[in-house]
Amino acid sequence: MTGGARSDAMEGGGMTAAGRRTLTFLAVGLGLLATGAWLQMRPALRSRTVTAEMAEGKPLFPELTDASKAASLEIVSFDEDTATLAPFKVVKSGGVWVLPSHQNYPADAKDQLAAAATELVERPIVAVKSTSPGDHELYGVKEPDAEKVAVGETGVGQLVEIRDASGNKLARLIIGKEFKRPAGTDAAGRTLRYVRRAGQDPVYLVELDTAKFTTKFDEWIEKDLLKLSPWDVTRLRIDDSSWSVAFAPDGSPAISRTRTSEIDLAYDDKEGKWSLLKLVDFGKGNKPEEKPLTADEELATAKLNDLKNALADLSIVDVVRKPAGLSADLKADKKFTDDQQAVLSLAGRGFFPIDSGEMLASSGETVVGMKDGVEYLLRFGNPTSVAGEEGGAAAAAEPPADEADQAAGDKDKAGRYLFVSARFNEGLLTKPELLPLPEAADKPEAAEEKKPGAGEAEEKKPEETPQETPAAAAGGTPGDEGETGATGEPGEQKPAADAGPDSLAKADEEEAKAQAAIEERRRIERENRLAQEAYDEKVKAGQKRVRELNGRFADWYYVVSEAEYAKIRLGRADVIQAKPADEAPAVPAAEPTP
Repeated sequence: MTGGARSDAMEGGGMTAAGRRTLTFLAVGLGLLATGAWLQMRPALRSRTVTAEMAEGKPLFPELTDASKAASLEIVSFDEDTATLAPFKVVKSGGVWVLPSHQNYPADAKDQLAAAATELVERPIVAVKSTSPGDHELYGVKEPDAEKVAVGETGVGQLVEIRDASGNKLARLIIGKEFKRPAGTDAAGRTLRYVRRAGQDPVYLVELDTAKFTTKFDEWIEKDLLKLSPWDVTRLRIDDSSWSVAFAPDGSPAISRTRTSEIDLAYDDKEGKWSLLKLVDFGKGNKPEEKPLTADEELATAKLNDLKNALADLSIVDVVRKPAGLSADLKADKKFTDDQQAVLSLAGRGFFPIDSGEMLASSGETVVGMKDGVEYLLRFGNPTSVAGEEGGAAAAAEPPADEADQAAGDKDKAGRYLFVSARFNEGLLTKPELLPLPEAADKPEAAEEKKPGAGEAEEKKPEETPQETPAAAAGGTPGDEGETGATGEPGEQKPAADAGPDSLAKADEEEAKAQAAIEERRRIERENRLAQEAYDEKVKAGQKRVRELNGRFADWYYVVSEAEYAKIRLGRADVIQAKPADEAPAVPAAEPTP
């Protein structure tokens, strides 16, 4: 076959030029698909060759450069056992930092939030570990998403989100497992953690202080509940009564009271000594009987001092928002007492509002008097448990009714419900000691001996009594002697009896005494006025302090630790103890028989 024939044959029965071009394009496309599939199967190699070189040493959040712009923080944790998410959030609302997860309780969050944001500012990436979504569970950085996680899910991390005042996301990070340093390596520095930016696949290794992202309630609030100094405690009143409620068949509650004692105590900080003001014991039928200490009894000073210190250390474990209808001083209006659901809610926690407006507490009360006239009224309710970092008693359904069941639980998580209110008691203030004013200076017996004092009108001179002159004695007429007569000659005058130097000195002395008395009276009046004004200022300051405290306590009742409760809620057996044997009164010897 000639060349022309072969060419014709191939064109007739073989592949055309257009066909060859199609095959070429196909081959190239298949090659590209194969290359893509191979790259998808090699994520680690891809991250090492591309992502690692681009990310290592670079900031984790380049856009977060100023921690002061942080205006909210949200942390979401995942409980693998219950497959539940535990959100914790702190935001600024109405100019005040609050915790939405705890019913908008005020937070002491400015510095804490700044510290959390600072932890992520310019945080460098140490290494890139993976860019494959399949490795998220391995490193514990799966996102805690309610729609994606289920019971038994593993590898779910903790989400941290920081926003600015406009709601823009400054950082959104998922914190995973801790990197275990190989044995023998330098363990200095912060903990290494696997993390990833939410919504992105790469898993990074960074140095991170996760303590800055705490969800512990008591680390975000002002923990000092009472804000008092133990040195300023001057009075205590302990009522160890207990109240309980029983329900009749018709559902109506019946409240009963068991009373043991009421104890009033005073503390003298100058002598460092406690004294008993009054002790009332309640016998059968709650009948009160006032009793003094016996000869072999004394106050338990150590426990009373521990009580003072416990008041200063009293910390909030959790909070519960107070039901509407209770005033700042815990008075219950009729609308509230008629709300059975609200009343039962409080009763379940050990508080019983009654028709008179008073609030009764199941575990008694302690009244603490301060030097500034402020009185704290602490009412203790039922025991409860603190359900953990994110939950707490506020999230619990109802507190346990049986203290024995509570005692059997975890003591570290045991708490006690507490209502706090403040009131002003002027009787706690030390009254000013006003000096008596001196009496006015006595007037001298002889009017002529007193000269007018400063500011006094000059005394009127006494009328002269006519004196008998020698002429008169001789039968002449008055005026012939001692005054100008008809002849124009002046008569001879008799010197005044009080014109001597002694009488003048005496007048000066009396004047000086009168002036000194006036100055002394003015001084005492001034000092008394200043003392009274200082006292009045203390009254105003104490009343202002009460308003501030009740403003803080107004919307809440609290949970405190059971250990601190036990130091404050003392009874008669705790406050009064037997004297040591060597201090007990000696038994008098029997008198000898005659």
